[in-house]
Amino acid sequence: MIPGILFLLTVCFQPESPRWLVEHGKEEAAAKALAFVGRTSPEDGDILRTIEEIKASFVGKEDPPLLKQFLAMGESRVIALRCFIPSLVMFFQQWTGTNAINYFSPQIFASLGISGETSGLFATGIYGVVKVVSVGLVLIFAVESLGRKKCLIIGGLGQAAMMLWIGGYSGIHRSTDIVPASYVSIIAVYFYAVFYCVGWGPLPWVIAAEVAPNHLRTASLAIAIGINWLFSFIISKLTPIMLNNMTYGTFLLFGFCCVVMTLWAYFLLPETKGYALEEIRYLFENDVILRALVDAPCGRIFIGSRCPVSVGELRSKVEGTEKIPAKTPVSIDSRD
Repeated sequence: MIPGILFLLTVCFQPESPRWLVEHGKEEAAAKALAFVGRTSPEDGDILRTIEEIKASFVGKEDPPLLKQFLAMGESRVIALRCFIPSLVMFFQQWTGTNAINYFSPQIFASLGISGETSGLFATGIYGVVKVVSVGLVLIFAVESLGRKKCLIIGGLGQAAMMLWIGGYSGIHRSTDIVPASYVSIIAVYFYAVFYCVGWGPLPWVIAAEVAPNHLRTASLAIAIGINWLFSFIISKLTPIMLNNMTYGTFLLFGFCCVVMTLWAYFLLPETKGYALEEIRYLFENDVILRALVDAPCGRIFIGSRCPVSVGELRSKVEGTEKIPAKTPVSIDSRD
């Protein structure tokens, strides 16, 4: 109840989307909203240029009907990729095993040696508080400072480590007796929640909204959210079966999945931080892997001195204008 009340109170101070404001002729309010996010002035050159780009994206264009949006999702390789990524990140989110922890945490704590009323307190009370506090801090301080890609990598690695620890402990320690390692495993469950909130909890929603093409966003996100709920249901049904038959192997499976999605984020997902929605398309025009590795920690190990074509140059080629400097440099040294 408390998070819901806080949401209702704070949403009153949330500015409208700049695209919505521009679409409804409120350009000055849109400039103020962009300036607030960018911590700059509404008269800043980048802000004014973004407003003009948003206006240009509406000229002669209307959102197609939903059926046409679905049909248009395969019209090009770039469009198909951008429509596929939202569904993929939602699929990955569910296979972190988060709902297995959410739904069956009392049984999991019991398997670690904590049972009775104490198990319920640890599973529902403290675990829920840890998640709420963690996701709030991440959204406020980490998403824009670290970037989406680094948050996913850190969160994925942390979740993988915690799941593998719990699986290993459960496999070695078969009795319900509490030993010192039992407390480490309980702490690992809470750290798992923290790492989930760092990356694969909130970030798939951010990435899905940013990567989906503007004119196909309704259809793309409809499919992505449907996949999210579908696999939430599937995992809720599979988890008790896996816990009964695979026991500790359940945690090892989810840990392996976390490793896979972390590798995907490292090698195949370009960083979207610092780019306007109108610029996201250029991140997927060409050299996607090269661009992803430029944005990855220590990515230069794999690519040497190579770097992709800047977003400004790609935009200039498409628009047929003089080169427009990219707002975010793409050289390896400046993007690390």
